[in-house]
Amino acid sequence: MTEEIRFRKTFIETKDGRKLDFHRPLPPKESLDLHSFIEEGFQHSLEVEIGAGTGRFIAQRAQQYPERFFIGIDRKKDRIDASFEKLNRLGQKNWRLLRTDARSFLERQLPPLQILHVYHPDPWPKKRHHKHRFFRSLDARHWAQAIVPGGELRLSSDQGDYFEEILAIVHSWDFLQLEFCAVKRSGKAQSRFEEIFLQQKLPVYKASFRKS
Repeated sequence: MTEEIRFRKTFIETKDGRKLDFHRPLPPKESLDLHSFIEEGFQHSLEVEIGAGTGRFIAQRAQQYPERFFIGIDRKKDRIDASFEKLNRLGQKNWRLLRTDARSFLERQLPPLQILHVYHPDPWPKKRHHKHRFFRSLDARHWAQAIVPGGELRLSSDQGDYFEEILAIVHSWDFLQLEFCAVKRSGKAQSRFEEIFLQQKLPVYKASFRKS
């Protein structure tokens, strides 16, 4: 039996006066506690990637920073399976993969994050679907609020209009300062998605924000 998903319509307002609609699914009766997935000793050095893809990026980070703990979140089984295969070959224990929606954690307090990575979130390119964009929802703000002072939000997108929208939304939050913003057209790719777009000669828009 398929559980019916209900939606609540609301909007956010950016500093330039735009009102952006979004549809947020009503939360489930029980939410996951992200604290329970962190190995002991790593509670104060946590990085989370929302949309882990095939795991290429998080595998590189876990190997490069063995003193930190990494959680990758993705809803698609094939992506989680591919990520698990890459990470399992490392032989390290500083990571965890979760097949779920990032919004499953928002009913409980999120642990402090050193870095929040959100790369190529679904742009929902058709205008009538823009209301489903992750950064339009309050969920994105909740995750960003979990970043510790001095921590970072790092993001990228292959959709210029969505990237500009994200910048406007994050600017309206008033607790993150833009540190880096660029358009990448060549060079080494940090993820499989980025590699695909660069191979197709498409621009990749990247930004980094720091928590004050």
